[in-house]
Amino acid sequence: MTRDDIIRMAREADIDWHKHWDDEENRLERFAKLIYEHTWKEAGIAATKTVIDAAVLDEREQCARVCEQRGMVKGGEVFAARIRARGEKCLNSKCK
Repeated sequence: MTRDDIIRMAREADIDWHKHWDDEENRLERFAKLIYEHTWKEAGIAATKTVIDAAVLDEREQCARVCEQRGMVKGGEVFAARIRARGEKCLNSKCK
């Protein structure tokens, strides 16, 4: 979460540090709720990306194994090596 995110959320909660408010507690509660929701949303996005990345790497490995085991195409081992190399490249550069 960035400084700008916090400022934006404070504004969404209608917090103005230069005023005295009658409902100060309610505004601070709204602000805390916005921060909480934002934090969990970001954590959920990161967790989902991790799961998807793992599934993609697993699928690549399964494809490579099929190329090696079935030998349906001449040079299946070459295809398997290329598939694995692409997976390694993506791990190092975070490609899709």
